[in-house]
Amino acid sequence: MRKTFKHLILVLSAMLMIISCGGSSGDLMGLENVLPNYLNTKVLKKVNVAEAGVPAYDINYMYAAGKLTAVNTSDNSLSYAVEYSGTQISKITRTEMQGGQPQIITSMLTYSGALLTQITGTIAEAGAVTDTFKTDITYAATKPSQIKTILYLPGTTTETGKHTSDLQYAGNNLSKWTFTSEFPAGPVVIPPIVVTTDFSNYDANPNPYHTLPSAFTLANCNFDIDGTGPTGLSLQNYKTVTVQTGGASQTENLTHIYDTAGYPTKSEAPGIVWNFEYLTL
Repeated sequence: MRKTFKHLILVLSAMLMIISCGGSSGDLMGLENVLPNYLNTKVLKKVNVAEAGVPAYDINYMYAAGKLTAVNTSDNSLSYAVEYSGTQISKITRTEMQGGQPQIITSMLTYSGALLTQITGTIAEAGAVTDTFKTDITYAATKPSQIKTILYLPGTTTETGKHTSDLQYAGNNLSKWTFTSEFPAGPVVIPPIVVTTDFSNYDANPNPYHTLPSAFTLANCNFDIDGTGPTGLSLQNYKTVTVQTGGASQTENLTHIYDTAGYPTKSEAPGIVWNFEYLTL
């Protein structure tokens, strides 16, 4: 029951962050697995997040030899270490501080050609593994259509939770994200939690997070409680987002300010502002 409750908190946290920060500039992470493979050499360097009632903080992106190698926050609450085999991401270590104790998610990535198809790994807290997991990614042509993560008791095939992202597109942009969490039967019956997010009213400008590798997005999608999820799979930036769950619906509109190359330098939604800085490789 303890694990089920923790998984429920993760899902509810993600849902609340999507509603309050649904725009986060638009779209996090990119369609390509390696850098550089874009129409330009400009990549995201830093995002400053200023939310009403919360101290502002930075998200910093570090590179070596043109590859994303690390991500961290200025408040030391979250960090990623990214490792490669050749040009493909092979391992991601995600460390999040929770009540003074780190939660560490270690992901090992497997590809079929250029497409990321499976991630396996562990979740550890206070130095002990609490869950193992397997994520399978399916595609419609070359676009990810489903990301399914199943969590298990360590060393067993006993499921402790399942998180699924179903994705739909309009052209090169994400149009719908349906996130479903299911929990094993137990003393307390918890029905599946379904959060449906619709993205629309896209601009024609580059999405800052599209400059980051898609493998990073896909591997973290179902664990990402910052409200970013798979939205970086979009080429451009949405300006309207609608979140529906449990019979309730909320719509937010975003505004974007761009530099001379068309990249957003500032995005704003009610109660929150994002400022972007870039690096030229």
